[in-house]
Amino acid sequence: MESYERMNDSNPTPDTRAALIDAARGIFAEQGYDGASVRAITSRAGANLGAVTYHFGSKEALYHEVVASMMHPIRDRILEVARGEGAPLERLDAVVATYFEHFERYPDLPHFLIERIASGQLPPPPVLQTMTDVLRTVSGIVSEGQADGSIRAGNPVFMTLSLISQPVYLTLVQHPLRAVTNARFSRGALVDHARAFVRAGLSSTVESTP
Repeated sequence: MESYERMNDSNPTPDTRAALIDAARGIFAEQGYDGASVRAITSRAGANLGAVTYHFGSKEALYHEVVASMMHPIRDRILEVARGEGAPLERLDAVVATYFEHFERYPDLPHFLIERIASGQLPPPPVLQTMTDVLRTVSGIVSEGQADGSIRAGNPVFMTLSLISQPVYLTLVQHPLRAVTNARFSRGALVDHARAFVRAGLSSTVESTP
């Protein structure tokens, strides 16, 4: 098998797999899953046409790998935040900031999430698993805050979905928002707004802001 790759891959290095993932991430974001061709992906990666089959087995498996490469880091970071020190509201505040930081690193991720959902399909397995883990973890922090009285009463799952929707939506609409408002909102302003909005929505004692 090693000799096959050496003979048929135009970029026969240990980085070929990573190059395919990077190339596919860009092409899937630009053209969607259906519009992306294996030929375009391998061409951008500088790899042989058979490299996708060799390394992943299929275009769909490569797509799942691309999504996992973006989803698993945010899941791991949220789990780390949840286990950290600080009051529940402070950790939830950190969750919001973490999402914005992750979207800055992977600006195409929200589009990956929306594409399948908008077409009426279920997200790929790496997304579903990450959503499950994050929802369980963050709603657990909400429940913890409700137990100690720092977070108002309500459905922890709905509260978690509202919290996550802030960074997702504000990231998705940045470009059209500029066209509608004729203003450029800095990432810092968006992050500060979302954190204050979420804290006000969750806190059992809402403080007025100046």
